[in-house]
Amino acid sequence: MNAQNPTWTLDKAIEAAQKNRKLLASLETEHKINQLKTKELNAKYLPRVALNYNYQYNPIIATSVIPAEAFNSRVSSDGMIPIKLGANYSQNAGVLLQQPLLDISISKLIIESKLQEKLAALNEKEAKLELTYEVSKVYLNILVAEEQENEAVGDTARTALSLETINQKYKNKRVLKVAVNDAKVTHNNAVQKYRNAANNILVLKQYFLYVIGNESSIASSVTLEKYSMDESSTNLDESLIEALPPIEILKTQNQVLENKKKLERTKYSPLIAINGYLGADQFTENMNPFQQNSWYGNSYIGMSLKLPVLFGENTAKRIDQLKFQQKQNNDKITENLNKSKYNALNAVTVYTNILEQLKTVRENSKLTSEIVIIYQERYKFDQISFYELNDKEIQLQNLELFHNQLKKQLIVSWLDWKKAAGKLVL
Repeated sequence: MNAQNPTWTLDKAIEAAQKNRKLLASLETEHKINQLKTKELNAKYLPRVALNYNYQYNPIIATSVIPAEAFNSRVSSDGMIPIKLGANYSQNAGVLLQQPLLDISISKLIIESKLQEKLAALNEKEAKLELTYEVSKVYLNILVAEEQENEAVGDTARTALSLETINQKYKNKRVLKVAVNDAKVTHNNAVQKYRNAANNILVLKQYFLYVIGNESSIASSVTLEKYSMDESSTNLDESLIEALPPIEILKTQNQVLENKKKLERTKYSPLIAINGYLGADQFTENMNPFQQNSWYGNSYIGMSLKLPVLFGENTAKRIDQLKFQQKQNNDKITENLNKSKYNALNAVTVYTNILEQLKTVRENSKLTSEIVIIYQERYKFDQISFYELNDKEIQLQNLELFHNQLKKQLIVSWLDWKKAAGKLVL
């Protein structure tokens, strides 16, 4: 059993979660898709070669006219002579080449695609941070629950001893039945506390295995290594806060918007390309591709220039929209920075206060535990009443319950501080 279920460390659990959870795999795939899109756009600058073939049958051949004097320049005439152009059957075949030289929009699209890659990577990083937070939280809560179970064992043993003492006195008719019932109630509560703690551990371990992407049916055999939350939480590094994924995502979105503004302006930029064609044309009165002296070579090479002037869009208004969106993102960045700083400082304050409360509760629990032991001895010799002993038993259990609640709050405040301060380790 130990060989199949080794002890988990927090780092190992985080690593397993990031490896096994399909949510992260999906975001990683999104990143790869954007990388392929970038490569696809880079290919737009490659030469474009096409095999070109056209076949055409003309049941009615187009007719044009030329001046009659074109046939005899020495005779002046206002008449026109009709001439049929072409033949019933025509076809052409060749190779068409186009090499883009200048298309600024392509470079802007490539930049945007790379920014989308970055956004996909940041979304993946943000998901990893959230997953790290959740794994750390359930891991530390399990450790607290195991401490609670150990305390419940001690409470059960202690209340059982008190119940045994009062039962003995009841047999000797030295106490009333009411006192025995009160002792049983206190002991039953301690036993139920142990059962609740054991069940809580099982539920948390099942959730732990789910979070890290493992089979939940082996939860009962999971063992965790101890972890100490002893890191100082006093200093804030603003550079770490500014590097948090939500803020980085907004900054990258602004870069995308800036690139879109440039892309809008490129709509007025010239498009330059080299075009070339090499092929042959055939004209025949009958469909015969092998007819002699019917094929005529055809080729050209040149440069094309296209300069858009009007294309039915209001580019200026579109750019204004993008500027407003950038302003929105800048406001969100400022708000998120202030919120993260507040969350970090507030978490530090809560964390420090809980630490002080824990010191007090630990001290009170220790003192109350000593009092209970003394009261148990005194009760054996009828030096105090049972109700004094029972009150101290209940008081000790309440202190332990409050201690466990504080430990859970300490975990949340510590993780909230690390998350807000940008110190949550991936």
